[in-house]
Amino acid sequence: MEKLLKWSIANQSEDNSVRAQAGAPDPELLSQLFGAPDEAALMVQNMQVIVNEEATLENREIAFDNFEMLIENLDNANNIENLKLWPALISQLDSSQEAIRKYACSCIGTALQNNTKSQEDFLKHDGGIKKLIDIAEHDSSEDVQLKALYALSNSIRHDDAAYAAFEKEQGWKLVSPLLAPSVKDKVKLRVLSLLSALISTGVSDEKKQQIRDGDVVNGIVVLVRADGHIGCVDKALNLLAQLVAAGYKFSESEVNSIDDSVKNVSSIRDQLSEEDFQTIKQVTLQ
Repeated sequence: MEKLLKWSIANQSEDNSVRAQAGAPDPELLSQLFGAPDEAALMVQNMQVIVNEEATLENREIAFDNFEMLIENLDNANNIENLKLWPALISQLDSSQEAIRKYACSCIGTALQNNTKSQEDFLKHDGGIKKLIDIAEHDSSEDVQLKALYALSNSIRHDDAAYAAFEKEQGWKLVSPLLAPSVKDKVKLRVLSLLSALISTGVSDEKKQQIRDGDVVNGIVVLVRADGHIGCVDKALNLLAQLVAAGYKFSESEVNSIDDSVKNVSSIRDQLSEEDFQTIKQVTLQ
């Protein structure tokens, strides 16, 4: 309030230089002065609309849009736990409305992105990881699947506890099927990002076994083709390079497949990471 008082006095001055130095008042202080709700209150108000099934779908979508814009701010994302909004948000993953499930996944992913505290808070509430796995694996909407994979990646990246929850809920079972040739490239890209998150905390013996059991390496290698989606090719090469760096021992059949793929993409080598290309090439020379 003292800042607002100084600004008000300066703007009543007849000296133009004094008024110029005063600048503009803090919008947040003005909002508080005139009784506008703060961002925490706005988060609560929007969530009340989101969970109200009697509200129109359009109004619930608008409320979700507003909520997601608010939690793009790190402090607001961390405030989800303080405001006890996680259970309400997670519950929307069960909605019969495709748009609501999509928004719920998106908001969870946004809140957890590069945010250790929110990752920890999310894990305090039962069912979140399991629901995201089920949606990513079974949802009839590709758009909802993509958002679920986005949320899963952000929940697991650099977080051992979240990985443990993912493994406990048998999350690895969704990986290979979503790398199948019939799956669209944009879904494969999300799965490759999920794989990157899964090994972001290292490649333990247990993870190596999961990779072998799911034939994940071959699922990655088949994407490394000159006529493939360049984003998938580059990401797949990077994942293989990460496995090399982590000491993963490729089987003879995997090495042969990698060799074929490296030769195949030589013609587009200038579009790929040279470091990753060389790392993978060394596997075929051993």
